Amino acid sequence: MQSSSNPPTRRRSAAAASLAALALFAAHAAARADEASDRAYCEALQSPSAKAACLRDVKSGPQASAPAPAAVKPTASTGEGTAAPAASTTTAASGAAPYKVVDGTKVDAFTLKGFHTWRSAACDRCHGANQEGMVGPSLINSLKTLTKEQFVTTVTNGRLEKGMPSFGQNPTVKENIDALYAYLKGRSDGAITKAKVEPMP
Repeated sequence: MQSSSNPPTRRRSAAAASLAALALFAAHAAARADEASDRAYCEALQSPSAKAACLRDVKSGPQASAPAPAAVKPTASTGEGTAAPAASTTTAASGAAPYKVVDGTKVDAFTLKGFHTWRSAACDRCHGANQEGMVGPSLINSLKTLTKEQFVTTVTNGRLEKGMPSFGQNPTVKENIDALYAYLKGRSDGAITKAKVEPMP
């Protein structure tokens, strides 16, 4: 009797192991695709120090340097006992957040414009490819305390005594400073979990 019950048990165990191996393989394949995309972004950076820091972050693993996704506030239940990520988050101090994000990396057109402004102004040369600081301070930390007005003043006028140039005469930054703030605030709040973002579907 015992021998007749073992084959189905073994088959179930083998099937479970096969499913687990398949899931692990799929997760690794997705991680490799993300890493390749991130590596291409890093290679495109012109500053050797920014490129080196970016590549170091890519090597350290997916989202190793990103804030924990737990910072995104859940809004609705999926019906399976887990909460779905918020489509947009709010900050207690100012009401509605200036950005919209889903899945940590898909953002609205306005926030995406801020990401493109970040890249075109080459802010990563001083603040790091992941906004965690290099020569300049970590914007992840700075935007936890800076108000939007202080941010605009700092970017527009610079902090020449600390080595930050003024971007007040840069037309791209001037026209998109609100979008730049939205993108960086999303990074600082932990709602945007990776520096590189893509459009919402």
